[in-house]
Amino acid sequence: MNLGPVVWFWRGLKGYSVTFAALFASFVLGASIMGGVSSLLVSLGVHWLYVLLLPGFFFAWMAKKEPRWLPDEKKRRRIARATLLGSIVLAVLITWLHPPRREVAPPPDEPASQPPTAPTY
Repeated sequence: MNLGPVVWFWRGLKGYSVTFAALFASFVLGASIMGGVSSLLVSLGVHWLYVLLLPGFFFAWMAKKEPRWLPDEKKRRRIARATLLGSIVLAVLITWLHPPRREVAPPPDEPASQPPTAPTY
């Protein structure tokens, strides 16, 4: 099990981190920011070890710089919690409005396709 999203959720909720709230929201909605940064690094030809390490350092650095970019702690808390709650509500709405597709069985008058049989010798 990947504990990253759980940590991102907790840091967004209790640490008031907008960065980690955005990472969690992107994960929940299926558009991973972390995956996008990793893909960008791979396309640039960065060594695989750095592809694993650099995104973590980058987002940790961004989280440390948040108090400078958003100095009001109440505003940061409100944005982080709204991002977390909004992403969960949006994911539930998407799931509810767009149910999964069901496989349709062939009509009973048509025979089901048979798998090819191997020749016997």
